[in-house]
Amino acid sequence: MSKRKLTRSSDNRVIAGTIGGLGEYFGLNRTLINIIRIVVVLGAFGSWGILFIIYLIASLLMTQAKS
Repeated sequence: MSKRKLTRSSDNRVIAGTIGGLGEYFGLNRTLINIIRIVVVLGAFGSWGILFIIYLIASLLMTQAKS
């Protein structure tokens, strides 16, 4: 059994591949991940700025997937 690793997607990307990587890791559609992310962040923090900061931090922490 191989161990999965959370990485930014090299194929399923719009900006940095962070959301595509999360979708590939959890087996979910990128659109569903985006909807969940927006609902959670706006419900918890109420700010688009926080959403941008979380995305930026995640894209810096996640490594690029090897194609």
